[in-house]
This record gives sequence, C-alpha cells and structure tokens, in this order.
Amino acid sequence: MDLLRTLVIGITTGSFARAADRIGRSQSAVSLQMKKLEEQLDVEIFEKQGRALALTPAGKTLHDYALRMLELNAETVAAVRGSAIMGSVRFGMSVDFENTWLPATLARFARSHPHVAIEIRMDRNSVLAAQIERNEIDIALIFSNDRRADIKRVAELDMTWIGKPDTNWPSEEPLPLLLLESPCIFRQAAIKALDDAGIKWRIAVTSLSLGGLWAAAEAGLGLTVRSAVSIPHGLANIGPARALPALPRIGLCISQADKPTTPAISRLHEVITEVLAENLSLK
Repeated sequence: MDLLRTLVIGITTGSFARAADRIGRSQSAVSLQMKKLEEQLDVEIFEKQGRALALTPAGKTLHDYALRMLELNAETVAAVRGSAIMGSVRFGMSVDFENTWLPATLARFARSHPHVAIEIRMDRNSVLAAQIERNEIDIALIFSNDRRADIKRVAELDMTWIGKPDTNWPSEEPLPLLLLESPCIFRQAAIKALDDAGIKWRIAVTSLSLGGLWAAAEAGLGLTVRSAVSIPHGLANIGPARALPALPRIGLCISQADKPTTPAISRLHEVITEVLAENLSLK
C-alpha cells in the first residue's frame, strides 16, 4: 500500500521531488520505491516525457487500480475505527462543494461509522459561519478570510473569474456580473478588483443560490467569481483569456462551534482534513 500511495502522490503532484516532500522522504528514496514497484510487477510504469511524470499503458492501469485500492483501504480502516465511535454530528458544507467529491466522502463516512448520526447542511458561507457562532451546527467547511480562533485555515485557494468560454460581451459596455446577494466575500472581491482596475461593470443577475449563478453563466448572461474547485461542466476560468484583473486568494477553513469536542466530531474533522489533502494536493 505504501508503494501504491507513493505512486498516486507522484502522479498527483507531477514529480518525485514534490511527492518526496509530501510524504516526508528523500527523492532518492521515492525513486527506489518506484523502481521496487516496477521490479515486483516486471513492467515499466513510467516513460520519459520531458520533466513531468508520464505513465506507460501498464502504469495507467496500475494507477487506476491503486486509486481504488487506497480508497478501499481507507474505508476499511475508517470502518474498523468507526465501529466504536458513537454520537451525532451536525456538519455544515459550503454550497461550493455540492457537486464535488465531498458528498461521496460524507456518505462513505456514514457507512463506516454506523453509530454516528450525521446531519449535513449545505448553505452559503456567511450563513454557515453564523450557525457555528449560534452552536446550531458542530463543524463546517467554509470559505473565509476571517482570522478568528474558531476558524482553522487548511488551505488558500485562488478566486477565479468563471463564465462560458465562447460568450462575448461588447467591450464598450459594462461587464455583466452574476453575484450572490450580500454578504458575500466573492462578491466583494469581484467588485473591488474591477473598481481598482477601472473596469466598468453592472450586476446582471443577483441570486440567493449558487445554482442560480451557474444557470445564468451557462446561459451566457455574464460571469461570476468563485473558487476553481466548484466550476461546473461547460464553464471555465475565463480570466486570463479576457485579461481580467487578478483576484485575491480565499481561505478554505474548518470551523467548529464553541463546545466540547466529541469523538464523532473529532473523527469527522480528521476525515475532512484527509480528503482535502488528497483532492486539493495540500501538504
């Protein structure tokens, strides 16, 4: 499993050097691990393709199976540990993660922790932050740049201009924006970036839900600003192609209510941290 894990991390990060940094080993040790894997299988896993790691057909097959085996291994460990954990967790999740890998992970957590009742709430970041303060939920994964003690920043992600790639708006007209209602940190960042750059803009659509913004963007009504982690199929990062101004980074945070931490809450916190590291290539 260690060899397969190193293989997956190497492909995810793109090099043995970055993989070594992630797993806390030397680059030569990682190279030896991969050589050992090739010797055990008696096939070549890698092929030269510039400086990037490239897989042979056999290597691609191995990588696909490695992903499945590592996931099953993680679920097995979680199930054994989780069988002894009891209680309940109220988990808040930013709507940005609604159509990503996170819901499936939470379902897996529920299966492997059969004695934990998990209640999931998906909402806007500002709403979830308020619910944490009122102890209405126990733990939440949100986007925030607050520096409060109850908010643990696990990563910083780029904000992105998102729209339909083949849509053109007249350059002489104000840029049409698709925004959530205030308060919204992405809304504030978009308006400030355009104002600082001297670019005229107008609010074409205001929505209470992220789904409303995506529908408007897919219809070509304008562009919005979110993290790249939530870009739906059919939309893209259009900032560089349209020479739009740079946006600030946004903190991806785990926030917990001010109450005693139960084993169930602690375990869910661990699982969310692990899944973020795997899917966002975090250290």
